[in-house]
This record gives sequence, C-alpha cells and structure tokens, in this order.
Amino acid sequence: MGFIRNWKRKKLDRQPFPDSWRRIMDRNIPQYAKMNSGQRDKFEQMVRYFLAEKSFEGCGGMILDEEKSLLIAGLACIPLLGGVSDIYPYLRSVLVYPSEYHAPYSESGVDGVVTEGVESRSGESWDQGVLVFAWDEVAYDLRHPSDGANIVFHECAHQLDYEWGATMENFAWQRRDGEPGMAAILKSSYRKLLDKMDRGRPVMVDEYAATNIHEFFAVMTETWLERPDRIRGAWPEVDRVLQEFYQLNPDFS
Repeated sequence: MGFIRNWKRKKLDRQPFPDSWRRIMDRNIPQYAKMNSGQRDKFEQMVRYFLAEKSFEGCGGMILDEEKSLLIAGLACIPLLGGVSDIYPYLRSVLVYPSEYHAPYSESGVDGVVTEGVESRSGESWDQGVLVFAWDEVAYDLRHPSDGANIVFHECAHQLDYEWGATMENFAWQRRDGEPGMAAILKSSYRKLLDKMDRGRPVMVDEYAATNIHEFFAVMTETWLERPDRIRGAWPEVDRVLQEFYQLNPDFS
C-alpha cells in the first residue's frame, strides 16, 4: 500500500502546482503568505497529496467545488508543516455540509443513565477516519483568521490525537529526558484551566476546552495556530509542548 501511495505521489510531484490555487490561498489563508519559499514548496506538495488521497463529499445539498475543497485541504495541512504527520494516514473522507447539521448523540451519566438525542454541530472528527465540517463555519473562520478559533484546525487536532495518542498517559513523547511527557503537561494545564474557570478568571481560549482533555488539546491547538501570543502569554507550558510536538513556529517568522 505504501509503495502505491509513494508512486502516486511521485506522479503528482511532476505536475506544476496551479497558479490559480496559489491565488486562492494567497487571498484566503494568511499563513500561506507568511511562508518562506521552502515552506511554500512543502505546503503545496502536502495540499496536492491531501486532495488526491482524501475523498471529499458534499452533504445536505452542499455543492462542493474545487475552491472549497482546496481551502479545507490548505487549512488541514498547516499543522503538518513541521512533519508531525504524513498527511493524516488514517483519514479517508471529508464530508462537508452547507451549514450546521444535526447528528445523534448518546452519553452516559455518572449514575449510569444513558441520554440520547440530536444536536446541532458545525464540525466533528471520527476515529474511523472521517472529518465533517459545516462550510459556513469554515468560511467564517477564513474571514476571521485572528480570532483564535478555526474548526478545521480543531478537528484536525483530534485526528492527530487519534494518530499519536497525544493526550494519553502512555504517549512516549518527552520534552527532555527526565521531564514530564506531553500528556502529563496537558493534563496539568487542563486542571489549571478548570480551576481558573471555577474562580471566574480569564483563560484566553474558548471555554469549550473545559469539556475534556481531548477538547482541551484541540482548542489549544486551534488558538495556538491563529493566536500564538495568547497561548504564549497565558499558557507557556502548553506553548512549549505544542511547539515541540508540531515542530512548528505558528508565527512563521
């Protein structure tokens, strides 16, 4: 399987990257404009692989054109510039709805009672290899690239969590020999976030981060990629582990 994938990638590498795609990303993805020539070359290569290897499907009446697929692929590849993943190897499909969609949910309470229902969503990530987005949320994030919220970054962080187990205790990644691993630092920071919220103190990120450790990682990632100054100032330990996990400077400086 790897041989076939590599052969297909080599074929793609021989094709010029369309200038029309560059213009679309220049207009819509500010990180692209900040990249040096080496980063751009790598980024464009990853975007091409993403579009070729993942299945895109419009749902709920969504007409999914080349530009929309390109922009989703572009956002999805920004976290990968440092080499954290070889284009999300477990991801197979990207489903796109025109706006918020309804999905069933089921959750167990502490008393063992299971609650079921339907809720509105604008994005989700499945460990079975599927990303789901509401296009109007993606479009809003593209128009507001500095608000610290980005649904594609958020859901792709979940894919990386599935791939690496970044929030799991047995994740072997270490900052330095003898120092706490990434999962331990994230969980310690997560407890600090809950404490700050209990005391009514500002946390500088979307309070959805308090849902669980997995959402904490995803919210921290999306904020860090758009507003690294917020994480650097309020969550320096998280900033350090994210820099070392992603091997990326989100300022592109």
